[in-house]
Amino acid sequence: MQTENRKNSSGSLFQESSVGKKFSFTYFERLHIQKDFNKVFKNGLRLENKNIKILVYKRNDGQAIRRLGLITAKRVGAAIVRNRTKRRLREIFRTNKHFLEPGLDLIFISKPGAALLDYDNLEKNILGLLKSVELYNLE
Repeated sequence: MQTENRKNSSGSLFQESSVGKKFSFTYFERLHIQKDFNKVFKNGLRLENKNIKILVYKRNDGQAIRRLGLITAKRVGAAIVRNRTKRRLREIFRTNKHFLEPGLDLIFISKPGAALLDYDNLEKNILGLLKSVELYNLE
């Protein structure tokens, strides 16, 4: 593991791992603009099971960054349940994004069954859908 010595705002030294950057979830890895969501909805590949729907769109802009958008409707549950589900979906994306093809835009749409799953089963559902169309590769 490579580390780099840096100074924080108070001037003290700390070590920053280059491995950690692979697992970050930055502003640029999120879908924000309605135009981007619409492009994925209009042109994206739809993958679905009883717990989640995934829309996948391969961008042609030459950027390798993978981006995620989340949609969780009120029918999934109360706010605390929806927020927990979204946190789990973000974490699944964050920890597995480097196994996805570069240049993908993904939208995860939660169904009510997603809120009932624990983290491991939700991750298996998502990765199973992505593996079925060969967008997820462990190499």
